[in-house]
Amino acid sequence: MRELLVIRHGQSQHHLDGRTGGWTDSSLTDLGRAQAGATGAFLRDHPPFPLSAIVSSDLARASETAAIIGAAVGLDVELAPALRELNNGVAAGLTVEEARRLETPFQEPALDWAPFPKGESWRELYSRVSLCLSTLRASHRDRLVLVSHTNAIICAINWVLGLDSDRQLRDLMYEIRPCSLTHLRIGGDGSRTVVRLNDTAHLSSR
Repeated sequence: MRELLVIRHGQSQHHLDGRTGGWTDSSLTDLGRAQAGATGAFLRDHPPFPLSAIVSSDLARASETAAIIGAAVGLDVELAPALRELNNGVAAGLTVEEARRLETPFQEPALDWAPFPKGESWRELYSRVSLCLSTLRASHRDRLVLVSHTNAIICAINWVLGLDSDRQLRDLMYEIRPCSLTHLRIGGDGSRTVVRLNDTAHLSSR
């Protein structure tokens, strides 16, 4: 894996409905589809590297985003459930207010706290995402586009950068906006480069 372009899905319906994200399976809004279309057009005309494949979370908001981008750049989409957002368990599909009443009281260590029953902790999310990326790398997949979700993307960035201590996983966060582009590079000498982070310039006209 030499080049990785990570894209968050476009605006989705749960953003407007006041519902939780996580494993809530909501579709894109009209704006979300326009964001995905603008992203696909930009990558068709200005690819940061030769794009070889698109791998996406199987949740609707991500897979729809990936399909729109794939149609623009001429690539099929491979679905990977391991790229889903943090599993919010019993809170999936609920309103934010309903979910708050079910939230598990916070406890240390924070990395092992699952915010909702039947959900997962941050450490479990990182393990899931890093295993997926390690598998892709071991199969000599390079120059990939990944379409995923905020927290899963944060984990992907930290994995590429080799940041895996408890303190790093707990404290290092990044703003990841809808349909933003994050370009990561792994050099032949093992160097790790953040080429761009949370870049939304291609959406400026939207």
